[in-house]
Amino acid sequence: MITSPFSYLSLLMLYLMLILYCESKLHLRLFKIIPPLVFIYIGGMAGATFHIWELTPELKSFISSLKSYLLPMLLFWLLLKNDIRDVFRLGPQLLGTFLAVATSIVLGFILIFLMMKHLLDPEAWETFSLLCSSWIGGTVNMAATQQGLAIPEGKQSMTYAIFMDNLWGSCWIVFIIWLAPMRHAFNRFSGADSAKIDNIISHIHLHVAEREDKRDYQFMDFLLTIGLGMALSGITLVIGKQWINPGNLISDSPLYDIRTFFSGTSWVVILATLAGIIASTTPLNKIKGSDHMGGVLLYIVVGLIASVTDFSTFSILDAIYYVVAGLLILTFHILILLILAQVFKLDLYICGIASMANIGGLASAPLVAGVYDKALVPAGLVMAILGTALGTVVALLLAKLLVIL
Repeated sequence: MITSPFSYLSLLMLYLMLILYCESKLHLRLFKIIPPLVFIYIGGMAGATFHIWELTPELKSFISSLKSYLLPMLLFWLLLKNDIRDVFRLGPQLLGTFLAVATSIVLGFILIFLMMKHLLDPEAWETFSLLCSSWIGGTVNMAATQQGLAIPEGKQSMTYAIFMDNLWGSCWIVFIIWLAPMRHAFNRFSGADSAKIDNIISHIHLHVAEREDKRDYQFMDFLLTIGLGMALSGITLVIGKQWINPGNLISDSPLYDIRTFFSGTSWVVILATLAGIIASTTPLNKIKGSDHMGGVLLYIVVGLIASVTDFSTFSILDAIYYVVAGLLILTFHILILLILAQVFKLDLYICGIASMANIGGLASAPLVAGVYDKALVPAGLVMAILGTALGTVVALLLAKLLVIL
């Protein structure tokens, strides 16, 4: 059993390397059906569940810190060569799909609560409200909703919400990634004409190719991607978590409402996003190898997220009704999403990113967008930021409604 943070990281990197080597060199048909990221996610969860590494407080802190440090680098490098103006050409479709997805999730919570409230605890409304906040925006919204509803740490309703979020949220990201190679089959079902999205993606890639430095990759290019990425992470972490919202602001602090609207972590993500978008309009977009660095970081961050999901700590029997409730909410969401896809002829990429922007939040939406196509990473970020802005407010309103029901 591994307890050393660096031994854990060594094993994780070895596993990532083996999966990607098999995918790129062995050309197995399996990887045409199931993307490598699914194996990475499942492997990370298996490692935690079967205690290949022990999730001690030290190791959890290490993983959390490393993920927080790498995520701004990841976003910066993935955004650097994308033209955000092209992505905004999808604006109405992106926004409409996101709002429809968010509405389906809220309606699912209301419907399943009405169906199952006689089987659940009297405080089930708290669990549903907390989970809804996370499935509209992200974990940050759950913490804000907990504070807004004055739910103490360790309360059973909070435990059930975290349990459902980990169980079904993890399953959902695996499912959404797994769907990636099935885009054409999905689009035949929905009747989507993906030519517009493909044209935008092609246009972005064409711009990237035009800006690409044709010379061979050199030592200084590697050093530049490492150094600039680390500098960007350090700067955004200081500004976001120490200056804008260090977590201990008092109500008479300057611009208190604006600074506390997002958590420090969310501010870091937003700042890294802005940095990537702005830098993409400068000569920095010609940096050699930045797309490769973004790809490497994508796999590492997904591995880190998956490797803290330990299902052995959950007693499904103790929370069986909540497990079923979470599954039914997701099922309702899928049905509504399929109906919307057919009615409005939506592309799989748009549906998947919109869904993950809600249920996955700021950390997962750009990752899934990157799996679909790196050109869509800005779209994932735009929708995820909108979800973070709406999640807490929607959940608090839902709580008031569920109490009445």
